[in-house]
Amino acid sequence: MAIDITVLSVWHNRAAKVDASIASLADQDYDGFRAIVVDDASRDDTYARLERHRSDRIVVRQQANAGFTRTMMALCAEAETDFIAVHGAGDESLRHRLAAQRAFLLDHPHVVAVGCGIENVDELSGRRWQVMPDATIRPGPISGAFGISHGEVMFRRDAYLRSGGYRDAFTIGQASDLFRRMSRLGDFGYVPEVLYRRYLMADGVSAKADKVAQRTILAAISTAVHRREVSRAGTAGVEACAVLRDDLDRFGLLLPYLAEPDARIARAIASAAIVYWSAGDRRTGLRLARRSLGEKWSTFAWVVLALVGLGTGPLRAPMLKVARRVSRGEGEFALRRLSGPG
Repeated sequence: MAIDITVLSVWHNRAAKVDASIASLADQDYDGFRAIVVDDASRDDTYARLERHRSDRIVVRQQANAGFTRTMMALCAEAETDFIAVHGAGDESLRHRLAAQRAFLLDHPHVVAVGCGIENVDELSGRRWQVMPDATIRPGPISGAFGISHGEVMFRRDAYLRSGGYRDAFTIGQASDLFRRMSRLGDFGYVPEVLYRRYLMADGVSAKADKVAQRTILAAISTAVHRREVSRAGTAGVEACAVLRDDLDRFGLLLPYLAEPDARIARAIASAAIVYWSAGDRRTGLRLARRSLGEKWSTFAWVVLALVGLGTGPLRAPMLKVARRVSRGEGEFALRRLSGPG
Protein backbone atom coordinates (compact mmCIF):
# COMPACT_ATOMS: atom_id res chain seq x y z
CA MET A 1 0.00 0.00 0.00
CA ALA A 2 1.26 3.49 -0.87
CA ILE A 3 2.22 5.66 2.09
CA ASP A 4 0.21 8.91 2.20
CA ILE A 5 0.33 9.76 5.94
CA THR A 6 3.37 10.69 8.01
CA VAL A 7 2.73 10.46 11.76
CA LEU A 8 5.01 12.56 13.97
CA SER A 9 5.57 11.97 17.68
CA VAL A 10 8.20 13.74 19.83
CA TRP A 11 9.14 12.35 23.23
CA HIS A 12 10.99 13.62 26.29
CA ASN A 13 11.13 11.74 29.61
CA ARG A 14 7.89 9.77 29.21
CA ALA A 15 9.23 6.22 29.55
CA ALA A 16 6.27 4.89 31.52
CA LYS A 17 3.88 5.99 28.75
CA VAL A 18 5.72 4.53 25.76
CA ASP A 19 4.25 1.05 25.43
CA ALA A 20 0.52 1.84 25.40
CA SER A 21 1.01 4.98 23.33
CA ILE A 22 3.15 3.51 20.55
CA ALA A 23 1.18 0.25 20.54
CA SER A 24 -1.90 2.29 19.67
CA LEU A 25 -0.12 3.46 16.50
CA ALA A 26 0.98 -0.03 15.58
CA ASP A 27 -2.63 -1.19 16.00
CA GLN A 28 -4.11 1.26 13.45
CA ASP A 29 -6.49 -0.34 10.95
CA TYR A 30 -4.99 1.73 8.11
CA ASP A 31 -1.62 0.57 6.78
CA GLY A 32 -0.65 3.49 4.53
CA PHE A 33 1.31 5.44 7.11
CA ARG A 34 4.86 5.87 8.35
CA ALA A 35 5.43 7.06 11.91
CA ILE A 36 8.58 8.94 12.88
CA VAL A 37 9.05 8.76 16.64
CA VAL A 38 11.81 10.95 18.06
CA ASP A 39 13.37 10.82 21.52
CA ASP A 40 14.49 14.38 22.26
CA ALA A 41 17.38 13.70 24.68
CA SER A 42 15.37 11.98 27.40
CA ARG A 43 17.19 11.33 30.68
CA ASP A 44 15.17 8.21 31.47
CA ASP A 45 14.82 5.04 29.38
CA THR A 46 12.27 6.49 26.94
CA TYR A 47 14.52 5.76 23.96
CA ALA A 48 15.15 2.14 24.99
CA ARG A 49 11.42 1.55 25.30
CA LEU A 50 10.71 3.24 21.98
CA GLU A 51 13.29 0.98 20.32
CA ARG A 52 11.21 -2.07 21.24
CA HIS A 53 8.48 -0.80 18.90
CA ARG A 54 10.69 -0.19 15.87
CA SER A 55 9.16 -1.73 12.72
CA ASP A 56 8.73 -1.14 9.01
CA ARG A 57 6.04 1.46 9.79
CA ILE A 58 7.49 2.93 12.99
CA VAL A 59 10.85 4.69 12.66
CA VAL A 60 12.58 5.45 15.97
CA ARG A 61 15.25 8.13 16.34
CA GLN A 62 17.26 9.73 19.13
CA GLN A 63 18.68 13.26 19.02
CA ALA A 64 20.40 15.92 21.09
CA ASN A 65 17.88 18.18 22.78
CA ALA A 66 16.25 20.48 20.22
CA GLY A 67 12.88 21.08 21.83
CA PHE A 68 9.45 20.14 20.56
CA THR A 69 8.84 23.00 18.14
CA ARG A 70 12.16 22.82 16.32
CA THR A 71 11.89 19.06 16.09
CA MET A 72 8.43 19.34 14.55
CA MET A 73 9.69 21.95 12.09
CA ALA A 74 12.44 19.60 10.94
CA LEU A 75 10.14 16.57 10.69
CA CYS A 76 7.46 18.44 8.74
CA ALA A 77 10.12 19.69 6.33
CA GLU A 78 11.24 16.09 5.84
CA ALA A 79 7.73 14.69 5.25
CA GLU A 80 6.73 14.06 1.63
CA THR A 81 3.26 12.56 2.11
CA ASP A 82 -0.03 14.29 1.35
CA PHE A 83 -1.06 14.22 5.01
CA ILE A 84 0.77 14.79 8.30
CA ALA A 85 -0.68 13.55 11.60
CA VAL A 86 0.52 14.40 15.09
CA HIS A 87 0.53 11.84 17.90
CA GLY A 88 1.12 13.34 21.35
CA ALA A 89 3.74 11.63 23.51
CA GLY A 90 1.94 9.40 25.99
CA ASP A 91 -1.44 9.73 24.31
CA GLU A 92 -3.31 6.98 22.47
CA SER A 93 -4.74 7.04 18.96
CA LEU A 94 -7.74 4.73 18.84
CA ARG A 95 -7.67 2.09 16.14
CA HIS A 96 -9.69 3.88 13.44
CA ARG A 97 -8.21 7.36 13.93
CA LEU A 98 -5.88 7.62 10.92
CA ALA A 99 -8.33 5.96 8.52
CA ALA A 100 -11.23 8.19 9.58
CA GLN A 101 -9.29 11.45 9.43
CA ARG A 102 -7.76 10.56 6.05
CA ALA A 103 -11.21 9.75 4.65
CA PHE A 104 -12.56 13.06 5.97
CA LEU A 105 -9.82 15.06 4.23
CA LEU A 106 -10.34 13.17 0.98
CA ASP A 107 -14.09 13.80 1.13
CA HIS A 108 -13.69 17.52 1.97
CA PRO A 109 -11.01 19.09 -0.25
CA HIS A 110 -11.63 22.57 1.24
CA VAL A 111 -10.71 21.34 4.74
CA VAL A 112 -7.04 21.91 5.62
CA ALA A 113 -6.95 20.14 9.00
CA VAL A 114 -9.13 17.66 10.86
CA GLY A 115 -9.58 16.69 14.49
CA CYS A 116 -11.96 14.28 16.22
CA GLY A 117 -13.70 13.61 19.48
CA ILE A 118 -11.27 13.01 22.34
CA GLU A 119 -11.29 11.48 25.80
CA ASN A 120 -9.30 13.53 28.31
CA VAL A 121 -7.71 11.78 31.28
CA ASP A 122 -6.50 14.06 34.08
CA GLU A 123 -3.69 12.15 35.78
CA LEU A 124 -3.71 14.54 38.73
CA SER A 125 -7.34 13.94 39.70
CA GLY A 126 -8.18 10.74 37.81
CA ARG A 127 -11.11 12.50 36.13
CA ARG A 128 -12.11 11.44 32.62
CA TRP A 129 -14.33 13.35 30.23
CA GLN A 130 -15.10 13.41 26.54
CA VAL A 131 -14.93 16.42 24.27
CA MET A 132 -16.99 16.19 21.10
CA PRO A 133 -16.99 18.74 18.27
CA ASP A 134 -20.01 21.03 18.00
CA ALA A 135 -19.93 20.85 14.20
CA THR A 136 -18.19 18.72 11.60
CA ILE A 137 -16.83 21.74 9.72
CA ARG A 138 -15.86 25.23 10.90
CA PRO A 139 -15.26 27.75 8.12
CA GLY A 140 -11.98 29.64 8.13
CA PRO A 141 -10.53 32.00 9.03
CA ILE A 142 -10.89 31.19 12.74
CA SER A 143 -9.84 33.58 15.49
CA GLY A 144 -11.25 31.83 18.56
CA ALA A 145 -10.76 28.34 19.96
CA PHE A 146 -10.35 25.54 17.44
CA GLY A 147 -11.72 22.63 19.42
CA ILE A 148 -8.71 20.56 18.34
CA SER A 149 -5.85 19.57 20.62
CA HIS A 150 -2.42 19.28 19.05
CA GLY A 151 -2.00 15.54 19.46
CA GLU A 152 -5.12 14.54 17.54
CA VAL A 153 -4.73 16.72 14.44
CA MET A 154 -4.12 15.61 10.86
CA PHE A 155 -3.44 18.29 8.26
CA ARG A 156 -2.59 18.65 4.60
CA ARG A 157 1.13 19.01 3.98
CA ASP A 158 0.61 21.64 1.27
CA ALA A 159 -1.51 23.78 3.64
CA TYR A 160 1.17 23.47 6.31
CA LEU A 161 3.85 24.70 3.91
CA ARG A 162 1.72 27.58 2.61
CA SER A 163 0.87 28.72 6.13
CA GLY A 164 4.56 29.15 6.93
CA GLY A 165 4.66 26.19 9.31
CA TYR A 166 5.57 26.14 12.98
CA ARG A 167 7.44 29.15 14.36
CA ASP A 168 10.34 28.49 16.70
CA ALA A 169 9.42 31.46 18.92
CA PHE A 170 6.35 29.44 19.98
CA THR A 171 7.94 26.90 22.28
CA ILE A 172 4.42 26.43 23.66
CA GLY A 173 1.08 27.15 22.03
CA GLN A 174 2.70 26.38 18.68
CA ALA A 175 -0.34 24.47 17.44
CA SER A 176 -2.84 27.30 17.88
CA ASP A 177 -0.49 29.74 16.17
CA LEU A 178 -0.15 27.34 13.24
CA PHE A 179 -3.88 26.61 13.11
CA ARG A 180 -4.79 30.31 12.93
CA ARG A 181 -2.64 30.77 9.85
CA MET A 182 -3.85 27.52 8.28
CA SER A 183 -7.45 28.63 8.82
CA ARG A 184 -6.82 31.52 6.41
CA LEU A 185 -6.29 28.88 3.71
CA GLY A 186 -9.37 26.73 4.33
CA ASP A 187 -11.78 25.19 6.81
CA PHE A 188 -11.25 22.94 9.83
CA GLY A 189 -13.01 19.60 10.10
CA TYR A 190 -13.94 17.24 12.92
CA VAL A 191 -14.69 13.52 12.78
CA PRO A 192 -17.71 13.17 15.12
CA GLU A 193 -16.49 10.17 17.12
CA VAL A 194 -13.95 9.64 19.90
CA LEU A 195 -10.73 8.55 18.21
CA TYR A 196 -8.06 9.87 20.58
CA ARG A 197 -7.25 9.54 24.27
CA ARG A 198 -5.32 12.48 25.72
CA TYR A 199 -3.49 12.31 29.04
CA LEU A 200 -3.02 15.50 31.07
CA MET A 201 0.30 14.89 32.76
CA ALA A 202 0.96 15.78 36.40
CA ASP A 203 4.03 17.95 35.73
CA GLY A 204 5.90 20.05 38.28
CA VAL A 205 4.07 23.13 39.58
CA SER A 206 6.66 25.77 38.64
CA ALA A 207 7.24 24.35 35.16
CA LYS A 208 3.51 24.13 34.54
CA ALA A 209 2.99 27.72 35.68
CA ASP A 210 5.60 28.90 33.20
CA LYS A 211 3.98 26.94 30.40
CA VAL A 212 0.45 28.15 31.10
CA ALA A 213 1.55 31.79 31.43
CA GLN A 214 3.64 31.69 28.26
CA ARG A 215 0.87 29.99 26.35
CA THR A 216 -1.65 32.61 27.47
CA ILE A 217 0.48 35.56 26.36
CA LEU A 218 1.73 34.00 23.11
CA ALA A 219 -1.82 33.01 22.13
CA ALA A 220 -3.03 36.58 22.63
CA ILE A 221 -0.18 37.97 20.51
CA SER A 222 -0.77 35.40 17.77
CA THR A 223 -4.52 36.10 17.78
CA ALA A 224 -4.02 39.87 17.58
CA VAL A 225 -1.67 39.47 14.62
CA HIS A 226 -4.06 37.02 12.96
CA ARG A 227 -7.03 39.38 13.31
CA ARG A 228 -5.04 42.22 11.78
CA GLU A 229 -3.98 40.07 8.83
CA VAL A 230 -7.53 38.84 8.18
CA SER A 231 -8.81 42.41 8.27
CA ARG A 232 -5.96 43.72 6.15
CA ALA A 233 -5.51 41.05 3.48
CA GLY A 234 -8.87 39.35 2.93
CA THR A 235 -9.32 36.30 0.71
CA ALA A 236 -7.73 37.91 -2.33
CA GLY A 237 -4.57 38.69 -0.39
CA VAL A 238 -4.28 35.09 0.79
CA GLU A 239 -4.70 33.66 -2.69
CA ALA A 240 -1.91 35.89 -3.98
CA CYS A 241 0.61 34.59 -1.39
CA ALA A 242 2.74 31.54 -2.06
CA VAL A 243 3.58 31.50 1.67
CA LEU A 244 1.67 33.53 4.26
CA ARG A 245 3.57 36.17 6.22
CA ASP A 246 2.35 38.38 9.04
CA ASP A 247 3.67 41.00 11.46
CA LEU A 248 5.35 38.36 13.62
CA ASP A 249 7.38 37.28 10.59
CA ARG A 250 8.12 40.87 9.59
CA PHE A 251 9.07 42.37 12.96
CA GLY A 252 9.92 39.43 15.22
CA LEU A 253 10.99 40.52 18.72
CA LEU A 254 10.31 44.17 17.88
CA LEU A 255 6.57 43.57 17.43
CA PRO A 256 5.51 44.49 21.02
CA TYR A 257 7.16 47.88 20.58
CA LEU A 258 5.69 48.59 17.14
CA ALA A 259 2.13 47.24 17.39
CA GLU A 260 -0.84 49.24 18.63
CA PRO A 261 -1.92 48.49 22.25
CA ASP A 262 -4.30 45.54 22.34
CA ALA A 263 -6.92 44.85 25.02
CA ARG A 264 -6.73 41.07 24.55
CA ILE A 265 -2.97 41.05 25.00
CA ALA A 266 -3.36 43.20 28.12
CA ARG A 267 -5.88 40.74 29.56
CA ALA A 268 -3.61 37.79 28.73
CA ILE A 269 -0.70 39.41 30.56
CA ALA A 270 -2.95 40.02 33.59
CA SER A 271 -4.10 36.39 33.47
CA ALA A 272 -0.47 35.27 33.39
CA ALA A 273 0.13 37.41 36.48
CA ILE A 274 -2.52 35.39 38.32
CA VAL A 275 -0.91 32.14 37.18
CA TYR A 276 2.54 33.05 38.52
CA TRP A 277 1.17 34.41 41.78
CA SER A 278 -1.00 31.33 42.35
CA ALA A 279 2.08 29.12 41.85
CA GLY A 280 3.99 31.11 44.48
CA ASP A 281 5.93 33.59 42.32
CA ARG A 282 4.47 36.87 43.58
CA ARG A 283 7.32 39.02 42.22
CA THR A 284 6.72 37.93 38.61
CA GLY A 285 2.97 38.24 39.15
CA LEU A 286 3.32 41.87 40.24
CA ARG A 287 5.60 42.70 37.33
CA LEU A 288 3.14 41.23 34.83
CA ALA A 289 0.14 42.95 36.44
CA ARG A 290 1.88 46.31 36.02
CA ARG A 291 2.89 45.41 32.47
CA SER A 292 -0.75 44.64 31.66
CA LEU A 293 -1.73 48.16 32.70
CA GLY A 294 1.10 49.50 30.56
CA GLU A 295 -0.29 47.66 27.54
CA LYS A 296 -3.86 48.91 28.06
CA TRP A 297 -5.73 50.04 31.15
CA SER A 298 -8.69 47.89 32.21
CA THR A 299 -10.71 47.13 35.32
CA PHE A 300 -9.58 43.52 35.11
CA ALA A 301 -5.90 44.50 35.21
CA TRP A 302 -6.48 46.73 38.24
CA VAL A 303 -8.30 43.87 40.01
CA VAL A 304 -5.40 41.54 39.25
CA LEU A 305 -2.85 44.06 40.53
CA ALA A 306 -4.81 44.39 43.78
CA LEU A 307 -5.20 40.62 44.03
CA VAL A 308 -1.50 39.91 43.59
CA GLY A 309 -0.39 42.92 45.62
CA LEU A 310 -2.54 42.07 48.63
CA GLY A 311 -2.48 38.30 48.28
CA THR A 312 0.31 37.46 50.70
CA GLY A 313 0.48 36.08 54.23
CA PRO A 314 -2.97 35.48 55.78
CA LEU A 315 -4.70 37.14 52.81
CA ARG A 316 -3.34 34.67 50.25
CA ALA A 317 -5.95 31.94 50.88
CA PRO A 318 -9.04 34.17 50.49
CA MET A 319 -7.46 35.94 47.51
CA LEU A 320 -6.76 32.57 45.89
CA LYS A 321 -10.46 31.75 46.08
CA VAL A 322 -11.20 34.98 44.24
CA ALA A 323 -8.54 34.17 41.64
CA ARG A 324 -10.10 30.79 40.95
CA ARG A 325 -13.40 32.48 40.23
CA VAL A 326 -11.93 34.97 37.76
CA SER A 327 -9.58 32.49 36.09
CA ARG A 328 -10.79 31.07 32.77
CA GLY A 329 -8.43 28.09 32.77
CA GLU A 330 -9.95 24.66 32.21
CA GLY A 331 -8.58 21.14 31.96
CA GLU A 332 -4.79 21.16 32.27
CA PHE A 333 -4.91 24.96 32.55
CA ALA A 334 -7.24 25.03 35.56
CA LEU A 335 -5.78 27.13 38.38
CA ARG A 336 -6.21 24.30 40.88
CA ARG A 337 -3.50 22.35 39.03
CA LEU A 338 -1.03 25.18 39.73
CA SER A 339 -1.96 26.26 43.24
CA GLY A 340 -2.83 22.93 44.83
CA PRO A 341 -5.77 22.27 47.16
CA GLY A 342 -7.31 24.97 49.30
